[in-house]
Order: sequence, then C-alpha cells, then structure tokens
Amino acid sequence: MKNTHKINKQQLFAELILASVTLFWGATFPIVKDAITEMPVLAFLWVRFAIAAIILAFLAGRAGFATLDRRGWTIGVLLGTLLALAFTFQTFGLERTSSANAGFLTGLGVMWVPLLAGPLLKKPAALGSKIGVGFALIGLFLLTWHTPWSINFGDLLVVICSIFIALHILGLDVFTKGYDSKALTCVQIGTAALLYLIGSLLFEPVSWPQEWTGSLIFAFLITSVFATVYAFWAMTTFQNRTTPTRAALIYTLEPVFAALFSIWLAGDRLTTIGWFGGVLIVFGMIFAEAWPLLTATKTPQ
Repeated sequence: MKNTHKINKQQLFAELILASVTLFWGATFPIVKDAITEMPVLAFLWVRFAIAAIILAFLAGRAGFATLDRRGWTIGVLLGTLLALAFTFQTFGLERTSSANAGFLTGLGVMWVPLLAGPLLKKPAALGSKIGVGFALIGLFLLTWHTPWSINFGDLLVVICSIFIALHILGLDVFTKGYDSKALTCVQIGTAALLYLIGSLLFEPVSWPQEWTGSLIFAFLITSVFATVYAFWAMTTFQNRTTPTRAALIYTLEPVFAALFSIWLAGDRLTTIGWFGGVLIVFGMIFAEAWPLLTATKTPQ
C-alpha cells in the first residue's frame, strides 16, 4: 500500500513538471509577439534557436553525438527543417493575429497527427480522433469568426504551422529510435537556427538585436532556456513516469495558458464566440486523446 502511494506521488510530481512545460510554452506567445516588435522575425528566431542549440550541445557532449551516424544527422536536419517551417509560419502569424488565437490554433497540431498518420504511415485514425477533429474544426470556425466569415491571414499562417508541427511529431515517432535524444534535438535546433540566419541575412535589414533591452533578454531567456531546453529535459526525464495518454492530455494545457498569458501580458480580448471556439478546440484535443480511456473495457476482477 505504501509502495503504491509512493508511485502515485512520483507520477503526480512528474505530471506537475510536464504541466510546467505547457505553462512556459503558453507564455511564449505574447512574449514572442512583443519581441518581434523590437527585431525582425527571422533574426529573433535564429538567435533564440542558436542559444538553445549551444546549451543542448553542451548537455549532449561527445558521447551523445557519437550515437549519430550519417542517417542520424540526415534525420536531424530533415526534422530541423520541419521545425523551422513550423516556427516560421507561427511567428509570422503572430505578427498578424492575437497571441490567444495563435495559442489555440497551434494546438491543432495534435489533431492533425492521427489524420496524417493514415495516408503517411498507413495507420488509420481512430473514431475518437475523427470526432475530436470535428470539434476542433468547429472551434476553428468560431475562433476566427467574422461577418461575413473569412479567416485572418495570420490565423491561416498559424494553421499551416500546426500541420508542420504534426509532421514533425510523426517524424520523431518514426525515425529517432536508437539515437541520443539530446544530440538529435541539438541537430534539429541547430538546423533551424542556421536556416533562420540565412533567411535573415538574405531578406531582413538587420540580423542581430540593435539594442539588448530587458524585454528582449527576457524573451530569449523564456523561449530558449525554459520553452526549449528545460521543456526538452522535462519531457525526456518525466514523460515516461506517466502514461502517454495522460501526458498528451497535460499538453492540451498549452493553448489554455497561451490564452491566459495573452490576456494578462498582451491585453488580448476574445469575443464570447471566440472563447467558445477556443474551448471547442481544446475539448476536441482532449476528446481525441482520452478516447482510448473512454472505450477501454474493464478487466474482470
């Protein structure tokens, strides 16, 4: 009995750590939206990802990188390219929509995973996933409601971002087994940083902060250290101490925290219809992830 209680306490602690990850993820939306008013988008992204890559390289060490053969480096570069595309669409979308909207719409990535797994991996989506996607799409319609209805360009960019996030999740699931996770993540983050640097040098007037303001330093601290390095450490250390379904349900807190931080830090305001749409998106995510639990049959005692 004592041992069971100890296990439950360990699981609870692990789940609280994972919840803290979603808190930092949610906080990045209004923080990044503010930061890209001080420097160009690609310039901000390359510095953000370069800082994270340097820290991850230190954590991985030579032993970690020794696990990467040519295939491992290739996988890291391909996944890093998907990651770069996801954050490019998300951050340019943030320039053109509210951080609350961006938080909810980024969460759609969870919904696209089972749908894309069908044609790409020959794993048909479960009924619960299809129902969850239905709720999320209705939520998307309400969150972006205008009269007459039209989707804001910034919202559209974030929806595209969510598709690349789903592709990245699928790639992680299929191709990363057998490699040191810290080293492989470093290659992905480093690839994204390099692509952003090249893009910034080609298309932006400046590629480095003109002034290191307190708000900009704070933005790099949260996005690079906490939302990337800390999040990676927490997920790899604690996610296996709970069930995959419970972990996935915890990650649905990200758009909730994004909305709360957007109201607090950025002064965003959603209409009643918009809030209802956001709630439906989160509900769709939860429904899809909880479906296996809802349909599981109880084992006889």
